[in-house]
Amino acid sequence: MKYIELDIKTKTENKDKLLGILYDFDIYTIEEISENIIDELNQNERDWDFIDYPILDVSKNELILKTYPENLESAKKIESVILDRNLGQVSIYEKDDEDWANNWKKYYKPLEIGKKIAIVPNWEKYENKENRREIIINPGMAFGTGTHESTYMCLEMLEKYVKTDDTIFDIGCGSGILAIASLKLGAKKALAVDIDDKCIEASIENARLNDVSDKVDVKKGNLLDVVKDEADLIVSNIIAEIIVDEIKNLKNHLKNGGIFISSGIISERRDMVVDALKQNGFDIIDEKSKNNWVAIVGKLNV
Repeated sequence: MKYIELDIKTKTENKDKLLGILYDFDIYTIEEISENIIDELNQNERDWDFIDYPILDVSKNELILKTYPENLESAKKIESVILDRNLGQVSIYEKDDEDWANNWKKYYKPLEIGKKIAIVPNWEKYENKENRREIIINPGMAFGTGTHESTYMCLEMLEKYVKTDDTIFDIGCGSGILAIASLKLGAKKALAVDIDDKCIEASIENARLNDVSDKVDVKKGNLLDVVKDEADLIVSNIIAEIIVDEIKNLKNHLKNGGIFISSGIISERRDMVVDALKQNGFDIIDEKSKNNWVAIVGKLNV
């Protein structure tokens, strides 16, 4: 079976702009080769088994991003945007691999997050079930495996703020990982919303894998448009601009004193989100950052 690989050679300073472009094209599975990755590997030798390409030749301040568009037409559109903005060199390859759709799985291993959570791909075995809440995930083509900084921080925040019997809304749910994690952490019920059919399919499947189908309602829709009830906690792991547009509607769907966890925010957009939260009746009660990504927690006070 043939597949498309798109490689971007650029400078590290262009990373956030390039990620924004790829996210606009619904591409979230991205391989990064840079000096920072080498530094991280030097600190985490257990990760070395997951690397099978020569990354040590990368020069200082150089960044290579590898990704896999759905087809050649999509790859050329991405190339055009990157070249128009003078963000780097782009190479497109058509390759042949009988198992291309599954090759990425070898890099995705059980991941322990915080003190309580373990994200486990459904093709892997996990040995520490007695001490962690196991969340089984088959992401398919949906965003949300726990490995991305924005998802990782959301899971840490959920562990901190989900209370027993809470009602949770996961807006822009991707794989459904955040809604499922909330239920494993004690929430009573969850609503997972996304506009993408692949995300809806993945969320339904992952709810089944975790035996929580009776507690999670998966709906297709544009953010809060399909939401009627109120939640104790709303979590949204999308980009800053969409979060800002969403904030003004939160008070209609979040109980007074309720918690809003927002992530998917690059550090340059942090103030934009904080300002919007404050202007709409939220107190900022918590914040985390990781590798230029930010997660912000607001408490509704109206």
